Amino acid sequence: MTSAIRSVLATASNTARCRVVPARFYTTKPDVSFSELRQIIHGVSSSPYRLIDVREPHEVAGGKVPTATNIPLGEVAAAFALPPSEFKVKYGIDRPTPSEETIFYCRSGKRSQDAIDRVEKVDPKLITRNYRGSWLNYAENALGDKPLK
Repeated sequence: MTSAIRSVLATASNTARCRVVPARFYTTKPDVSFSELRQIIHGVSSSPYRLIDVREPHEVAGGKVPTATNIPLGEVAAAFALPPSEFKVKYGIDRPTPSEETIFYCRSGKRSQDAIDRVEKVDPKLITRNYRGSWLNYAENALGDKPLK
């Protein structure tokens, strides 16, 4: 760290209104865009994947991205700590592995990033990605005026 940065940080941390927050570095790949997600779920892309919806069940009742499996944010860390056989029984899909991308989404993108942070602590070898546009973006782009179910 350069002396100029140290000086700015010292000044900022001594100012009553400022709070220094350490930078976060994600181990995830770049966010998934709507066009990339569309290619993935419709089989245009041959990349193996798991799509995880971390919204609450009452939110998912209003619609979900095709091929997604719902694992609410509050369950996600415990779910990814399960043995593969228990994961499959509980969620109906094989537990994600490092040989495929695990894409998370929620309503707008924040909870899905929180889910990634939690999952990476349990299984840091997984390739995790965030569909940051999430359900709102998908519904706008894929559904338009169509019903949400």
